Amino acid sequence: MVQFLLARDNGYERLMVQSDNLEAITRLNASTADSNVNALVRAITRLRSAGWVTMFRWIPREANKLADAKAKLDASYDLSLFVVPPASLQSLIMSDISTLV
Repeated sequence: MVQFLLARDNGYERLMVQSDNLEAITRLNASTADSNVNALVRAITRLRSAGWVTMFRWIPREANKLADAKAKLDASYDLSLFVVPPASLQSLIMSDISTLV
């Protein structure tokens, strides 16, 4: 949910969230997400209805090595908006791009 707030505060109107958690993506994409028993799912659904274009997409972990590596970075990168990605992640970006082509 913090990613939504960061995106909103930086003026983004379109947001794609990718996760390797298929259950989470399924719940967030469900037509009944606004009445889900999980409070976080309901809160995200309310944020999504604020006039944004949002997409939740499942992506297998092995196809998103960048996200996995970023999650393991130093805590100082916990919540950041990168204009230029850290040098330690640039080769993984290219690797992920090549799996999409």
